[in-house]
Amino acid sequence: MGLWAGEERDLTSADEHNEAGYWEHRGVSALDNAILESLGARWSDVAHLDLSRLSGDSLERFRHRARDIIGELDRHGSWVIKDPRLSVLFPIWRELLANPFCILMHRDPLAVARSLAARNGFPIPFGIALWEKYTLAALASTRGVPRLLVRLPELLAQPEAVLRQIHERLVSYEPELRIPPATEIDPALVHHSRDREQERRYLTPPQAELLELIENGSALDLDSLPPLSEGAQELLNGFENMLANRRLLLGWIEELDLLITGILGSRTWKAGRAITSAMRRILGGAKPDVSERRDQLRDEVRHWRQETDK
Repeated sequence: MGLWAGEERDLTSADEHNEAGYWEHRGVSALDNAILESLGARWSDVAHLDLSRLSGDSLERFRHRARDIIGELDRHGSWVIKDPRLSVLFPIWRELLANPFCILMHRDPLAVARSLAARNGFPIPFGIALWEKYTLAALASTRGVPRLLVRLPELLAQPEAVLRQIHERLVSYEPELRIPPATEIDPALVHHSRDREQERRYLTPPQAELLELIENGSALDLDSLPPLSEGAQELLNGFENMLANRRLLLGWIEELDLLITGILGSRTWKAGRAITSAMRRILGGAKPDVSERRDQLRDEVRHWRQETDK
């Protein structure tokens, strides 16, 4: 619509999951990830996220980085940033923004969960629990800020009307905004559409009620929001415990790797290895020795870590 989003190098690149790109500012995403990490969380591990736990020094460092990003964006006039983590971290950014306007993009919970299942391997109920957590957090943290709720199904079905609605709300902030051609909204880029029958099977009553509030437009007018449902909290807690166990397991693996490396570096083992290698050549053995198998396992663990950290 004409708002500045950053240089091309500032934006997250496209990949096999999002062919048109993510349009997320690398600096914003990096800062948001750093904030989550300082609280022992990550975007998918927000069961007990509590921004009040940020210490004074840490909070000020994060504010300083945010001010630098905002200052750079301000040099280009009116701007826009998109980062899903803002749903749970907007209170930190909100106090630094002079004239914010929030567009809350609603995507159906089952579509969200299916996308997370395809990309991250998350179970469907867990993906829906994340949708509930993020949706409630976004609604709560933007209360009192000028905002607009945009539903993805309506944007896809009636792009011209929805784009005009967005333009009407934003043009008073930035008179030079344009209405982009409706052809820029490409339904083919949406890989997981709504399935109402399956949705009824997966959503709990509190989640179905929250979805109804969003669909009928009353979610923005509520005096108080419902708390995160017990079922969703239990699922998020379970994921948190799984990550804790995974970190413990990785610690054991790294300790074992150091121990084995020490053994393999000893003179006694090297002498024995020379004899074993000679016997393998004579007998034609093809099985990897201990050091080779250790390296194979180390590579497998590194690959596992990279995959689960995505």
